[in-house]
Amino acid sequence: MSTALLVFARAPVPGACKTRLVPLLGEVGAARLYRAFLDDVLRTGVASGFAVELWCAGDADDRDLAELSARHGACRKRQAEGDLGARMGHALEEALGRHERALLIGSDAPTLPVRLLRGAAAALERAPTVFGPSADGGYWLVGAAGNVPRFDGVRWSTPHALADTLDRNRRAALLEAWYDVDEPEDLRLLRAHLAVEADIAPATRAALR
Repeated sequence: MSTALLVFARAPVPGACKTRLVPLLGEVGAARLYRAFLDDVLRTGVASGFAVELWCAGDADDRDLAELSARHGACRKRQAEGDLGARMGHALEEALGRHERALLIGSDAPTLPVRLLRGAAAALERAPTVFGPSADGGYWLVGAAGNVPRFDGVRWSTPHALADTLDRNRRAALLEAWYDVDEPEDLRLLRAHLAVEADIAPATRAALR
């Protein structure tokens, strides 16, 4: 079965990304780190063997996004307008018109292992949708085979996001939890993880030196 991996991202512009890390890293430092996140997430996506697509919010022609997508062989597409649910629904629908399975992830989990992406694709052999929970009540992945999941009425950016989504998609499979890096405490977890696994997220490791 063919599988598309959609990576949601935005241009790594200082002051416009990873704003919750700005007090710790400064605007330029936060943007530099986010660019490294993108680099590592795309590298992992390519290693999965899936067809990687970079779905861009805002300027899809940004120089950094163009360079990263070219380096990793990922095609660039522009996200639709609307809230997160509308944008994810549009991207998944578009990808499912070309592939049998579609997985969608963000760009805030640079240490995400390939095995979880492959596990998500395998889960779609027994369930129509799959989600990867995160500790904040959201999810780091949504995947579908066939129909696009429902996202109506989901309380985004709250601890209820996953529960709301599962309430609308009752036959979903669940993966193991993983972590995003949004807050200063997440950055501490990331540094600890990098200290014990020397080979993961090389671009992120370099950006944090």
